[in-house]
Amino acid sequence: MKNLRQAVINQMGGEVIFRQSFMDVLRAGADGGFNGFIYTSECVKFTKRNKHHIFKRLDEIADDMGLDRLECLSHWRSLRHYTRDEIAQGLYNADGDLTDQVYNALAWFALEEVCFDEEIREEQNPELFTLELAN
Repeated sequence: MKNLRQAVINQMGGEVIFRQSFMDVLRAGADGGFNGFIYTSECVKFTKRNKHHIFKRLDEIADDMGLDRLECLSHWRSLRHYTRDEIAQGLYNADGDLTDQVYNALAWFALEEVCFDEEIREEQNPELFTLELAN
């Protein structure tokens, strides 16, 4: 998760912007329009650069739920109007619009997961975050 966290922070424009925004992401969801994750094109590029780390986290969650990767994706609000086969095509076959939609959803997933993790980290170590922001 550390590599994915750093990738999200970089995509957002740095630690300060991330720290200022992560609670808003948790409240509104990644589709609320956050720096670095607004346009489909930037989300697709982010997913391509970080696919390994995103898939690793996705597979952990899917496994915890007793699902495979595609079944997990098919339950996402942003992808639920696609069939499992269409999601697979977008995920593995680089099929234009389908790939863009799936990769966009994966970028938003990464953003939200890192923000959820950040909330837990902050709750467990509030003094750490006071020091991080002071530096």
